[in-house]
Amino acid sequence: MLAESGWDNNGQYATARVKLYEQIFGDGYISAGGHRTTEQMCSALQNLKEGARVLDIGSGIGGLAFFLASKFGCRVTGVDLCENTFKIAKERAKANGRNVAFLKGDILEMAFPPGAFDVIMSRDTLLHLSETKKRRLFEKCYQWLDDAGEIVIGDYCRRPKDEPVCNSFEAYILDRGYDLHDPVAYGNLLKEAGFKQVKAMDVSTAFLEMLETELSRFRRNHNPRPHLIDRQDYEHMEKSWLEKIAWVRSGDMRKGLIYGKKG
Repeated sequence: MLAESGWDNNGQYATARVKLYEQIFGDGYISAGGHRTTEQMCSALQNLKEGARVLDIGSGIGGLAFFLASKFGCRVTGVDLCENTFKIAKERAKANGRNVAFLKGDILEMAFPPGAFDVIMSRDTLLHLSETKKRRLFEKCYQWLDDAGEIVIGDYCRRPKDEPVCNSFEAYILDRGYDLHDPVAYGNLLKEAGFKQVKAMDVSTAFLEMLETELSRFRRNHNPRPHLIDRQDYEHMEKSWLEKIAWVRSGDMRKGLIYGKKG
């Protein structure tokens, strides 16, 4: 992940695109699964309770952070590199951000005290980091967590790297600059950083159902005449869903939910 103040992943997180994503995925969310993915991640954790200190890596426009604060009474620190998403989250925190604070910057350059957090969460973000940077981050996360702390990561995954994927998915990975692993390999990275009780869950079946539901709702709301978006955006988003659905069905693209505990 580049430490550029204006980073938006080649336009993926430009302000107009962010607003489009939120319209599609729901208030506060700019990635597939919306609130359902948040609930899925939360269900893997034991430490979400009143006063729990949570670090949200790749906090986007704040959907996960605001939910954790309102639902569980957590104190959430969100970190994001993108100027556009950070500004939106920061502005919303002024109105309804009790127990929520957002920081802009490269998470690898952040300095938090040892034991600063009870929970660390990251959703569809670490795919932007190379394997080397993931290893560095997980070592930092291990230090940042309290002795009984937990980490949960939801991220795009792939077949094991010794198994080829289809050409279109390989091109997608290269075009986006993603570093993807299969869920088991992802879990092994946490183990190497010292985490215990690691669970590497392949939640692709649930992810596929979410994608199909979202596409159906999107078509219902915007076809034959797109509502509040233009035809080009409609066709771009529909194509994106159809590609992901095909890749998940073929097993090339997978969704991982990776859990680990410090103690």
